[in-house]
Amino acid sequence: MAKAQAPAQQTSPLRQGLPFAGLAVGLWAAIAPYAVLGPDLNASARNEFADHVVPGALLIVLSAVTLWRTRRGTEGGSFQLLAGFGILLAGLWMTATHVPLVKDARHDIVPIDVTVWHALPGLVVMILGGLWAATYWSEGDAPAT
Repeated sequence: MAKAQAPAQQTSPLRQGLPFAGLAVGLWAAIAPYAVLGPDLNASARNEFADHVVPGALLIVLSAVTLWRTRRGTEGGSFQLLAGFGILLAGLWMTATHVPLVKDARHDIVPIDVTVWHALPGLVVMILGGLWAATYWSEGDAPAT
């Protein structure tokens, strides 16, 4: 008698969409200070690189690795939880480094549109990381399948 195979576990639409959202948000976060359409901020190139490009690139890499692992059939497990926390920390970094900019906007030193354009990606990355980690929280101690 042949063994019955377990039905393939369906991945939720949220889990399927997280890496694609990560690619889009990571790209936006990385290019926000360099976008032609965005308002200009007089900041050093080194600061913009550390505050936008590095966290955005981390998000893009983690999202791409997630897509690659999903295609290989190894979606889930501790990697996804750690990826979520990595994205959350990247968003926290982006948000924390823009606190002085928000302070300057409150004192009318920097225009509000510039502040929103530069600070909003950090908040979105942080929210995405929290959602990502929460989605995979119950699988953090489970081996990858």
